[in-house]
Amino acid sequence: MPLCSIKLKNFRNIKESEINTDAPEVFFVGNNGQGKTNLLEAIYFLCYGTSFRTRDDSVICNNNSDFFNTSAEFKISEDDHNKIQISFDGKNKKIKLNDKIVYDRKDIVRNLPCIIFSHNDISFVNGTPEKRRLFLDQTLSLYNPYYIDLLRKYKKILKTRNHLLKERNTELLDVYDDQYIELGLELQKKREDITELFNPAFKDKFNQISKFNGDLEMKYHSTWKKFKNIREIKEFLRSKLNFELTTGISSSGPHRDKLIFSHNEKDFSDIGSTGQMRLISLILRIIQADFYSKTTERKPLLLLDDVLLELDSEKRRMVLDNLPPYEQAFFTFLPNEDYFKYHKKNTIVYSVKDGEFNKIG
Repeated sequence: MPLCSIKLKNFRNIKESEINTDAPEVFFVGNNGQGKTNLLEAIYFLCYGTSFRTRDDSVICNNNSDFFNTSAEFKISEDDHNKIQISFDGKNKKIKLNDKIVYDRKDIVRNLPCIIFSHNDISFVNGTPEKRRLFLDQTLSLYNPYYIDLLRKYKKILKTRNHLLKERNTELLDVYDDQYIELGLELQKKREDITELFNPAFKDKFNQISKFNGDLEMKYHSTWKKFKNIREIKEFLRSKLNFELTTGISSSGPHRDKLIFSHNEKDFSDIGSTGQMRLISLILRIIQADFYSKTTERKPLLLLDDVLLELDSEKRRMVLDNLPPYEQAFFTFLPNEDYFKYHKKNTIVYSVKDGEFNKIG
């Protein structure tokens, strides 16, 4: 379902405009700070109803305004188009699909699936446990709306449990712990399964592209992994009760778990170079997109935001050669990059300066 055109008003520094994107590949070429990444953010926003850079919609508004409007037309067949509109009025966000209000943004997740390759992705490898888990949660949410509901339910009961700990309400804690454990185990199992599924492809691609001497594996470290059943987890929670009543925080569960890239039983983020970790994050996005395509039999949009800059020419070529089939791809480049090396017959190229997009090819 490729995007045919995008209309923006008051979105970051982008001048009010309608941008033609009706091509398999679209390049945005410009210096840093001119609006290239902002345009990719707008596309992501139209796909998911949220930004990959911030959770605060108000910061997206142009400096001189307190609202923004975004919309796009996309093909569902050669002769039929759909329209997605997302607006923010300073307080509330409104999503419309073909002029009908969408009340839950999870209902548009599969509408325009896209995969963003961003500099921030390195946090999947060397970031906080929350940032590392984000890769797994994004992957599972992308193709399975039920996982979004599961994650929401777990976060809700976790919030309730932490409140009860702070209130020292041990009677209700015992009631809620059964559901807390049940939801947590289901969440843990889905993350473990996807990690195990991804590991062989990850190892192969990393060794192929990096020429790394040795095995690098994806592992999911769970705080409940050593327990065999619900009874053992409940006993463990009881043993931690005094500590948790003091801190007011649930100290174990899938919200404490971590995705690890392990080499010789060590966390690779402690020993690997920045370039190697950057490459890992690119490979994660490649296998994520490939998994989505094979699972749903649909090709995603790909958004690649200057992520090839830090790679040498050989690794850059190999990453591009390993990109999975896509519906459409958007690339950002600096002016001094040899972007025409990647130019194809129908590629659209825009020069980007001060938030303005001028077609140059």
